[in-house]
Amino acid sequence: MNTDLVLIFKNLGIVGLDLLVIPFIFVTLLTFLNRNTKAFLANGFGVNSELYLGFIGIFFHELSHLVTAVLFGHRIDKVRLLKRPHPNRRGTDGQPDLALGYVNHTWNQRNWYQVTGNLFIGVAPIFGCAAVLLGLTALLIPSWFQGMLTLIADPFNLDWSGFLGALGGDNHPWIRWTIMGLLSLNLSIGGFDLSAADFANSRIGLIGFVTIIVILTVGLTLLNVASGFLTFLTGAIILLALVLGYALLISLLTNLLVRLALQIKDH
Repeated sequence: MNTDLVLIFKNLGIVGLDLLVIPFIFVTLLTFLNRNTKAFLANGFGVNSELYLGFIGIFFHELSHLVTAVLFGHRIDKVRLLKRPHPNRRGTDGQPDLALGYVNHTWNQRNWYQVTGNLFIGVAPIFGCAAVLLGLTALLIPSWFQGMLTLIADPFNLDWSGFLGALGGDNHPWIRWTIMGLLSLNLSIGGFDLSAADFANSRIGLIGFVTIIVILTVGLTLLNVASGFLTFLTGAIILLALVLGYALLISLLTNLLVRLALQIKDH
C-alpha cells in the first residue's frame, strides 16, 4: 500500500484540475459568450432568431439534459426538445414564455445517487454538444480528429508535432469545411450555454461528486494503481479541452458576426 502523502495530494491536484477547474473555466466562458450572443440576437432580430440560427444546438442541449436525467434515475415530468418562444404568453412562473426547450424532472432528495446526478444533468449540454462537435470532426475533417488522437496518445508528454502535422495535412473539399463551419455556428448559438437553473441544479450535486472523486483518487493511490486512471482521465480532458477550445473560438466569432450584423442593420 502506498501511503505517500505527497503523491496523494499530487494526484488529487491532477484530478481536481481535470474534473473541476478546466471544465469550470470552459463552462463559464462559453456560457458568458453565448448568453451575450443570444441577448444581441433577441434584442436586434427578435427572440425567434435564436431558434432559427441555433435549433440544432438547442435540440442537443435539451437532449443532453434528458439523457443524463434518465441515466441518474430522475422522473421526467415534461419534455420539449425544441419549441417556439411565445413572449406574449405567460409561463407557469408568471413570466413571458421565452423557453426554446425544456426538460422538467424531479428526484428523490433522499437518494444520494439521484441528488449527485444533478451536477451532471446541469452541465450535460456542454459535454453533449462537445461530443456532437467531436463526431462532426471525425466525420467531416478526419485529419483533425486523427491529429487530436495523436496528441493525447501520451497525455503527459503531448505530441504537438504530430498534432500540427495532421492539421496541415488534409485535402478535404471546401464543402466539408463549409458544412462544419455552419453546423458549429448553429451548435454554438443554441447549445453551449447554461441557464441559471442549470447552474443551480449543478450546485446541488457538487458535494457528492467531490466526495466521490476524492475517495476514488485516494483509494487508487493507496493501492498504487492510480497511474492508468490519471493517464486516461487527463487524455480525455485534453481532448475535451481541444473541442471546447474550438467551440469557444466559434462562439467568439459568432458573437462578433452578430454584433457586426446589428451594426449594419442599425445603419
